[in-house]
Amino acid sequence: MDELLRSRLEMESITTDMVKHCSYCVMISPDPLHRTPVYCIKYSGSNTPILVNLATCLTCGDFKKCGLGFEQS
Repeated sequence: MDELLRSRLEMESITTDMVKHCSYCVMISPDPLHRTPVYCIKYSGSNTPILVNLATCLTCGDFKKCGLGFEQS
């Protein structure tokens, strides 16, 4: 179980590193077990961010526009 949790945290860390450059991302919670760690203004419709999960960020894909070479193969 400990290895499963460690693996999950590593994957979330990698994903967080990818999405933190998104122009809609205001902040990412430092708590690795937070279910909705990303403060995003894209889906809120205003400058007040809403909390979304990392899967939402990956689906949106706006982080790819940052030009850091994060492309899907």
